[in-house]
Amino acid sequence: AVRKITTVRTENTVGAIDLVLPPKYQYEDFSKCQIIEVWREKQGQLELQNETAYFLMDWEFTSSGGERLVRLMGFDANWLLATRIVAYDAGSAQAEMTDNADDIMKAVVTDNLGGDATGTRDISTWLTIASDLSDGQSLTKAFSRRNVLRVCQELAEASTSAGTRTYFDVVRTGIAEFTFRTYTGQRGVDHGRDSADVRLVGEQYGNFDDITLGTYHSEEINYVYAGGQGTEGDREIVEVSDSDRINVGYPFNRVEGFADARHADTTAGVTAEGNALLRDGMPRQILTGRLNDTPGMQYGIHYGFGDIVSAEAFGYKVDCHVTSVKATYDADNGETIDVRLRGEI
Repeated sequence: AVRKITTVRTENTVGAIDLVLPPKYQYEDFSKCQIIEVWREKQGQLELQNETAYFLMDWEFTSSGGERLVRLMGFDANWLLATRIVAYDAGSAQAEMTDNADDIMKAVVTDNLGGDATGTRDISTWLTIASDLSDGQSLTKAFSRRNVLRVCQELAEASTSAGTRTYFDVVRTGIAEFTFRTYTGQRGVDHGRDSADVRLVGEQYGNFDDITLGTYHSEEINYVYAGGQGTEGDREIVEVSDSDRINVGYPFNRVEGFADARHADTTAGVTAEGNALLRDGMPRQILTGRLNDTPGMQYGIHYGFGDIVSAEAFGYKVDCHVTSVKATYDADNGETIDVRLRGEI
């Protein structure tokens, strides 16, 4: 029987598992990349937890006070993206693209893990790539020798900043079978205030706590110098800015930043990197908090990972995303779910 299991899933990044078992296993029973799946029963229905599986990375056998335990630790399937770089030269068709952000992600994964990868880089027998949807923002991006996971994260961030919330995930579709998918709008189901199936969250409903509503300018960048190829006086420099933001607090609010775009061999690519930093440097108004289970609002029944819910706090109504879910099962204390929301005004 499981002594304790903790899983963490967060949008657009690598999740984790920490599993504690009784000492009925041998040290040699475990090896890297063994696959762990977590199934959860709720109201008589057995479902795979959060559409993923976990790859075993580390394991420990412990003995303390006469109690012996086995501890297994691993990463969810998004880890596969972190195992590759974009192994193509700058300026090549595989390392610089102009397309919808979600389609670029799929091309990058196909080129470096899927059917267009070469030799042992190709794991298309186990990892398929969903069809292009062309739903993300149109972007130009160069990414030679960059980590595939980080490239996908930057594309999702850039598309979101440009006006279309964009997500990706490696989803478990069968035993040792996975699919890379992209999503726009939300990772899961829309239960926001304008949807046909609203889920309400707020202190008055008894299901919202640890709430913070804030406006953040401290990391703002509103004037960007983007540096392309070349050195010193011969280096290409493109300048991009947001005059409306600069004029808020004028003359003190010009905040400069530098985007290193030497991996881009076109002016369009350098400009795109500058605009990406300019978008990333926007001030934010953010609502965050913890969603608590109530009889009418239970995780896995009324809402799930990546869904949108309608949150109310401090006089504001904000559609918030279920961005992170930490689930813990303890043999002594049962199950606890820590669900975190995030929304921007």
